[in-house]
Amino acid sequence: MARDWITATLTAITLGLVPPFSVAQNEPPQFAPKQSPNAETTVYKPPVRGVPGGRVGGATRGTVRPTIPLPTVDIIAPDGHSGLTTSDAPTLYFYVSRRVTYPTRLTISKPGQPTPVIETNIPSPQAAGIYAIRLGDYRVRLDPGVVYTCSVSVILNPSAPSRDIVASASLLRTLPDSNLDVALRAAPAARRAALLADAGLWYDAIAMAADLNQHAALDAMMNEVGLVEPVRYDLQITGRTPSR
Repeated sequence: MARDWITATLTAITLGLVPPFSVAQNEPPQFAPKQSPNAETTVYKPPVRGVPGGRVGGATRGTVRPTIPLPTVDIIAPDGHSGLTTSDAPTLYFYVSRRVTYPTRLTISKPGQPTPVIETNIPSPQAAGIYAIRLGDYRVRLDPGVVYTCSVSVILNPSAPSRDIVASASLLRTLPDSNLDVALRAAPAARRAALLADAGLWYDAIAMAADLNQHAALDAMMNEVGLVEPVRYDLQITGRTPSR
């Protein structure tokens, strides 16, 4: 499906809502209560040689005394190593625990480059949920072999950047594997996220599971990397119980 190449636009979609709605509609996330019955358990296997990097969650700073509760923010990414993708413009996901009433900013940085690849304000989420950022909408293109840092920041006070709520994660674009490509083409749709996760391609597996509305697969992968709060939210909003 062709993508709209819109600069500085955040497509905030909810997992399971098809088609995605625009943030400009200012609607809260909605989730489909069921997923494909053919979706199988998905297990994320980190790369054998872990790439340095990881995930840092964003929460309220101790010195801040807000008049209203502040959100926590998490990038949907692995912890302790960089997540992999084969895409030059992957879709990234982030979670917020509540409505964001402050400016929200996306930043992608490249090592050794003082100026960010992109730094732009994005529409602030109007409700708790998991949101998508399609890098293609920003004309961002990632080079292979480079560990990038992606950040989503809630700007509490433009004059005091140290008080920002900042969630970050690292990602590395790797080259596609021809054998995996063949397996993906031959596999039924319900197995593709599992194949990508087994190959260690975190961002590709998450995006595939989201596209196919496979909540169990998403929750399994998030649980494996310690993203407890997003999993709890997803279970609650879809009315499901944790798998055992």
